[in-house]
Parts: sequence; structure tokens; C-alpha cells
Amino acid sequence: GQVMDLHPWEPNEVGPALLAALGAKGAPIVALHLTRPNVSIPDRAKLKMASHMEAAKGAYLIRDYDPARPKDGCIFVRGTSSTGSVIKLLEKGAFAGAGPNVKLVAAISHELFMLQPKAWRDQLVTREDWFNSTFITNGGRMAMWLWAAHQTSMHYAMSSDFDDRWRTGGSVDEIIAEAHLDPDHLLEGICRFVADREQRFEAAGLPAEFAR
Repeated sequence: GQVMDLHPWEPNEVGPALLAALGAKGAPIVALHLTRPNVSIPDRAKLKMASHMEAAKGAYLIRDYDPARPKDGCIFVRGTSSTGSVIKLLEKGAFAGAGPNVKLVAAISHELFMLQPKAWRDQLVTREDWFNSTFITNGGRMAMWLWAAHQTSMHYAMSSDFDDRWRTGGSVDEIIAEAHLDPDHLLEGICRFVADREQRFEAAGLPAEFAR
């Protein structure tokens, strides 16, 4: 059977994700990675985020592209503190105006995501989104391999092991800063991902039309 990995980032997502996993066929083992640090619950309606109930689908939209601007790429987001930092950027308006026009997708459970209808999956994350994507995680980047489209996605990933070292410890804020998962470091990483678009596509061997 299949192991069902669940990574809810805030407490309200635990119930919907767990119920969906327990009701799935062919998944005798459910690995629930509980949220631990205190995190502010966002005003999802105000931020135009999907409901916490959407965690049952394994992935959902945190932020869609601004249709009035060119699309800068898709970023999968996993983990309590890392997602919390992304929400802080969203609340500050970091992606509006001249900010990076990225689609942000909460990566709760790839197994639950793959149980959804293909048409829905292809709408949430299009072929172009997959090609032009990277991810943010509070864990090791290799643990996100199911959300990585290619090696270049891994290269631009923002993860707690960005320097291939264990974190030294300290308070939550100190660890997050050392892991470069605080809002400022994440915005810097996202902007680097966006700025290197043509180099990324060339390195990944992607079709030229995706670099436009």
C-alpha cells in the first residue's frame, strides 16, 4: 500500500487533510506531520487564499497570478514557519505592483493531490507552471522531490538545508533566520528565481517559448 504524507501548515488544516487521508483507498499508513510553532491564522478571505478545507485536496491556491502582468512562475510552499513567512509577505503586498508575479501553491500532500481529478490538477498547476516552478520548505529540499519538476527547480529551492548544513538551534525566530526562511530571505530567493528565468529554462533544457 501507499504511505500518505500530510503536511498541514496551520491547525485548521489538520482535520480536513487527515479525514481525506483516512478515507482514501490503498493508503494503510498515514504520516501526519503536525504543525508545532505558534503561527498566526491568516484572514484567508481578505488575502484571497483558498479555504483551509481545501487542504483535503492536497494542494490549494495561496495566491494566483495577477492577470494584468506577465507570469513569473509557480512556487510550491510547505511547512508551518515557511508558509507563515510567505503569508507575511502576502500581507505586506510584496507580490503586488512591481513585486514578483508568482503563483503560490500550498503543498499539503502530494498523495492527496494525485487523488484529485486530472482536470482540476491541471488547472491548479498548469504544464507551464510545473516547468517554471520551484519550492519553499522548512524541511530538506530532497523531501520535496515530488513537487520538483526538474533539477533546476531543486537548485532555486528555498529550504532549511540551503547550505547543506544542520541548523545550530536557538529560538524559533533565530532558527528561521539561520535557515533563510524569514520573509526577507524568501523574497530575495523568489526575486532571484524570477530574475534568472532565461538561465533557468536554458539549464533545464526547456522549450524556448517558455522563456518569453
